[in-house]
Amino acid sequence: MKKGNLIQFYEELKYLQRLLKSMGRALGLSALVAYPDGRLLTEITSLHSFCALINTNPEGRIRCAASRASLVRACITAEKVVAHVCHAGLEYLAMPLNVAGKPVAVLVSGSIALQPLAQDRVAQMARETGIAEKELLAVAKKMPIWSDERLSAIAGMMGTVAETVAHFLYTRQELQKKVNELTALFEFSKTVSNSLQVAEVSRQGLEEVLRLTGAASGSVIMLDKAEPRTATPEVVATLGADKGLRIIPSVEIIANVEREDVAKHFDGGKSASEEKQPAVAVPLTVGGKVTGVLTLAGKPGGQRFSEEETVFLTTLGTALGLALENARLYSLQREYYLSTIKAIVATLEAKDIYTGSHSLRVAKLARLCACLLRLGTEEQEQVYIAGLLHDIGKIGIRENVLLKPGTLTTEETKEIQRHPEVGARILEPAQLPSEVIAAVRHHHEDYNGGGYPAGFQKEQIPLLARILRVADAYDAMTSARPYRSAYTPEWARKELKRCAGSQFDHRVVGAFLRIPKNEVENIVKGGGGGESFNFPGRNTLFLQANAVRVVDGFR
Repeated sequence: MKKGNLIQFYEELKYLQRLLKSMGRALGLSALVAYPDGRLLTEITSLHSFCALINTNPEGRIRCAASRASLVRACITAEKVVAHVCHAGLEYLAMPLNVAGKPVAVLVSGSIALQPLAQDRVAQMARETGIAEKELLAVAKKMPIWSDERLSAIAGMMGTVAETVAHFLYTRQELQKKVNELTALFEFSKTVSNSLQVAEVSRQGLEEVLRLTGAASGSVIMLDKAEPRTATPEVVATLGADKGLRIIPSVEIIANVEREDVAKHFDGGKSASEEKQPAVAVPLTVGGKVTGVLTLAGKPGGQRFSEEETVFLTTLGTALGLALENARLYSLQREYYLSTIKAIVATLEAKDIYTGSHSLRVAKLARLCACLLRLGTEEQEQVYIAGLLHDIGKIGIRENVLLKPGTLTTEETKEIQRHPEVGARILEPAQLPSEVIAAVRHHHEDYNGGGYPAGFQKEQIPLLARILRVADAYDAMTSARPYRSAYTPEWARKELKRCAGSQFDHRVVGAFLRIPKNEVENIVKGGGGGESFNFPGRNTLFLQANAVRVVDGFR
């Protein structure tokens, strides 16, 4: 049993005190439980008046303790019941309390006489301890005389009961430890499943493992599934208080862990406090295959990771490996998903050559605004997707209307204003999140109720649609037209403020205006910040060059 677990078990064993006291009182036999070195774990119960008198004297107590320690050590060495006559002539039996096949404590019972105590021996005890001889002889005469058979039977019964209780306490402790491990594993699984970003899963998982183990440093390494056993490993997370501690295992150790699918112990390198610190590399597995390596180093006191800890870490590694694999697959799926969406947007922008990169810019601006509104990562992703697709309904608008340079007729305006509803209907069969479809459908609603297609107002308008409304308007105002130059960012910002509370949600405008200006400039001038669709030309979302009301000219 590990030292820490043994200390906890000894604390549990102290609950034997009440049981031994009750049994000793009923049977007339003193009893105690001692550590393997003879120290008392429980107090002595039901001590006869003769022994009690001797123990009132310092010399007597010292002799009793020495006699008891000698008996306990003999019992531990022999790993069986040992009989002993103490310095005062009384009979004792020592019985090992075995847990998991090993003696961890000793039950000492006795303090009885198998024959009347010799008067000369009692007199000698009185002289050695300084106790009045007459008083000591008087209590000695009251000492009950037991047979050897009776002592063995009763002591054996007490030993059986004590060992049964000790085994129960050990089993309970082990079960509690398993419960704690399962609870920790459950909480760990919840923690690493909170995100679908590989870097975030790695960081959260590593932080939790360091907390559970007390290790100072760690790393998470992902292996390339395309080239198993040959690819260069990728370090996706490292944490550690001691920057000088090397916690990334060598390529040989990683290859060994991957090949054998077992944990490997090694020296973690030099640290500020010690020359070397033991480290362990644990496989991260998915479906029986090693997909990564979790490495830990720097346990308190420079201790080596025990086999028990390594088994638990391997279990955590399976949970972390699965979470990382889910995040990796999500990332691949997201890339494919976004590529498909961008292809759809490219189709639209190929039809209207003047909208080059508008959708991507709106998507990025909307995501930044959502972040400043403290929306979750899922909502930020949804508003980004909605931004990419918000004008997809224009694919059904006639080109002579979509690209018309002059003022639209009433019928043409109605046709343009149908594009949010058309876009939503196009997206519904694709089973996109309902929040994305709602944002596309209502991204032209006015906060005061003057927009389209539903004429919603205030909180009736989905929040993601309100965010798109602001991002869409800003990009339209700051985009150049053949018949006018782009409005300056300062002018556009003032216009957003002026229309906050009427056309736009004032809370969304406030968040949008907190986006760092250099971030906005990089997106607007960079055509989306490196992900742009390079279709040069006119953006027709803003119809009239001198529009006073920001949204009047939106197509």
